Amino acid sequence: MAAVSAAAVVAALVSVVLDAAAVFGQVLPGGPPPGLNRGGVYVPPNPGDANYRTYIYNDRRYGSAFPANYNPYDPYARDPFPNRNPFDNQNPQGVYNPNYFNPDPNNPNQPGGQLPLPGVLAGWRADLQGKMRPDSLQLERDVYVQTTYGQVQGFKTYLYDNPDPLSGYRPGMTPVERVQGVVHTFLGVPYAQPPINDGRFKPPRAHRGWQLIQAVDFGPACPQPVRYTGAAKGVRDMDEDCLYLNIYSRTTVSGLAQKFPVMVYIHGGEYYKGSSNSFPGHVLAAFYDVVVVTINYRLGALGFLCTADINSPGNYGVLDQAMAINWVYDNIDAFNGDRKSITLFGPGAGAASAGLLMVAPRTRDLVTRVIAQSGSALADWGLIIDQYRAQNTSRVFGKLMGCSIDSSWKLVDCLRRGRSALELGNAEFHPAVGPFPWGPVFDRNFTKPGDSWYQGWKERDWHFLNRTPEELIKHGQFNRGLSYMSGVTTQEAAYIISQNESLVSVHYEVNERFMEQKIREMVARFNYTLNPGGTYEAIKYMYTYHPDPKNVTHIREQYIHMMSDYLFRAPNDKLVKLLVEKNIPVYMYVLNTTVEALKLPEWRKYPHDTEHLFLTGAPFMDVEFFPKDAGYERLMWTENDRNMSHFFMKAFSDFARYGNPTHSQILGLHFELARPGQLKYLNLNTTFNSSIFLNYRQTECAFWSDYLPTVIGHLVPTYPPTTEWWEPRQPLQIAFWSMSAICLLLIVAVVACCILWRNAKSIPQNEVDM
Repeated sequence: MAAVSAAAVVAALVSVVLDAAAVFGQVLPGGPPPGLNRGGVYVPPNPGDANYRTYIYNDRRYGSAFPANYNPYDPYARDPFPNRNPFDNQNPQGVYNPNYFNPDPNNPNQPGGQLPLPGVLAGWRADLQGKMRPDSLQLERDVYVQTTYGQVQGFKTYLYDNPDPLSGYRPGMTPVERVQGVVHTFLGVPYAQPPINDGRFKPPRAHRGWQLIQAVDFGPACPQPVRYTGAAKGVRDMDEDCLYLNIYSRTTVSGLAQKFPVMVYIHGGEYYKGSSNSFPGHVLAAFYDVVVVTINYRLGALGFLCTADINSPGNYGVLDQAMAINWVYDNIDAFNGDRKSITLFGPGAGAASAGLLMVAPRTRDLVTRVIAQSGSALADWGLIIDQYRAQNTSRVFGKLMGCSIDSSWKLVDCLRRGRSALELGNAEFHPAVGPFPWGPVFDRNFTKPGDSWYQGWKERDWHFLNRTPEELIKHGQFNRGLSYMSGVTTQEAAYIISQNESLVSVHYEVNERFMEQKIREMVARFNYTLNPGGTYEAIKYMYTYHPDPKNVTHIREQYIHMMSDYLFRAPNDKLVKLLVEKNIPVYMYVLNTTVEALKLPEWRKYPHDTEHLFLTGAPFMDVEFFPKDAGYERLMWTENDRNMSHFFMKAFSDFARYGNPTHSQILGLHFELARPGQLKYLNLNTTFNSSIFLNYRQTECAFWSDYLPTVIGHLVPTYPPTTEWWEPRQPLQIAFWSMSAICLLLIVAVVACCILWRNAKSIPQNEVDM
């Protein structure tokens, strides 16, 4: 009996030892990662999209999918990429056939077991090259450039429309099929090492280089909810290996007298969705003499998980953006881009990111212009200042994913080793605090991993901002040649209503009860515990249409204004005022015109990112370049759509070139500089009746920026108390405490065994015989 008791004690102690080893990390090989008991908490849903191709992105642009005997790294390979498609003989129509290399068990002579050639090398790709015309396969295709990382192969894209109204080419019902422009296109160029395995939740690392990259297809989008992806939505592939960029240049032929300004597009999507291939830059590059670059960056938890300590300081997504800009600066000369003239632009999160990169130490000297479309670095969703807000969001996410949140180390280790990139990207949730769950964080006071913490990373790699953007601007920490341009629309937040499924059955009508509920949710979401009642009454009073407070049309309009002012306009106004005080040239516009082809209802004619179709030159492009689900048609665009598209592309490219969006008048329109006390903006109705106005919605902007903080009584929201995470600070500490715990438990086990053995010996023999 004593022997049995001793065995049970020893077994229990061994179990404790193993548990302790698991808690303290990878001390015992083969131990399970902590916190992996999912318990059915999270199950990724089925994509449910018949057109969705794959989640997995195979490395096809390094030549690995070429015929089996071809080595893309062989410098002696002769003419490996001929101008004519090698499939043309078997496929004279040039139709993309992704199954060509699939093995056929009934035909042993057919080559099989290999992937098709990448992108346009496998046949005509309408989503990459536009509509195929009778002479398409006879046109010259391949182009090559030499970068500091190696040679890059791209292809020529031919455009069959001209946006310039002075060209005399505005096709009617029967388009004229003749080439109007050519753009050299390079898709899926890697700017960093894949952030996979040990690279998850760590800053990006520079790419090691290559001999030849086949930049002939988009790289995969970064992991995000699957409902935003799929071939019909324009995102064929999604993978954690996603740090790629795309380049569009009118020509890469050497010897130009003057390089083109560079315009880097940072996509929006609230930091959890979107991809670089959503912005086809062909028309902007081909007809307005700029080089357009679009970039991917990590999204959601993979890009912005922050525990506000050494285990996950966060900001990986914006650090990706910073590395992409540095890559552009180092290599854009090869594409005839001017490295000294880099303009960042984009909507929403892209605009906020551009504002951060404008002042961030690692990029501010490289950024000469910023165009912020409905986004600001001073929005509370643009940069999370309070570390407890970031920590609480990480806790909420960790519980959703079925991970332990007892410590930040357990949480991060579980998410790194125990969850797939698809799971992490697909999870959607509402944060306990703030409008959006993810975003950049102010990391000045976070402890960063030291130089010896992780092999391949230095402490400096983790740093992003040493001061808040407001402090940096006030201290003049930006490029000496900086110019800034910003714009908002008159119905920014209309998308919030159109995406609310509960309003579909009532035709998106918003009544008084709905409005009051949303205001209360806003107060609760920001945890204004010092004066929630006063905050509620202030917001309600500000956004009540007092002449007819129960009119549902006006209530909906006021709700859209409330969310638009809070999310976009007030933060934009605050940043603009800081810049004009520092004598930075600032130009502003308010978009009050619509894409007429879309035939949107009155209450959402001018929503967030209305500029997108204008800036991509959609009225002048083949519809095949855009997602099938968008449902665009060649003849849907009106003359005003075409004029506004030309206006935006001309104004943005002129701003990138001169620092002035109307260096010369465009269709009779011009911008004027904003000055302190005179915030002039171009009110864009149409190209025939737009005017310069002053001081857009100053009362409403001051309500959010100046008045409401006094009602709340505290500038930073307060939060429920949380137990501080204790974390070891050095790898040596982890090893020391791990081994100490194990040794202590082993000593206890040995002592217990000795005591039990001694007690067993002291029992008389006759008692044992009984």
